[in-house]
Amino acid sequence: MRNKNMKLFGIPLFFLVFGVLFLILGFNGGETASIFSRPPGATSWITSGDVIDAFTFIPMIIGVSFLVLFISTFSISFYKWIRDI
Repeated sequence: MRNKNMKLFGIPLFFLVFGVLFLILGFNGGETASIFSRPPGATSWITSGDVIDAFTFIPMIIGVSFLVLFISTFSISFYKWIRDI
């Protein structure tokens, strides 16, 4: 029974974990952008707003997409699970 539940809910759980992970990365986009845009050996540097926007909005869009996939695949899995009971 446990293996069957894991088979049913494994993919939705994968989408949930990656959706939350990408949302966390998106919320920390400014810090992540400044880390990746730092030239080697530099003591001070400027990170452009476009880079910060890219590191913020792209992971958030991917995260929301994964959460939408989670909702849809969980609904299908839950329907199959209830139907088999």
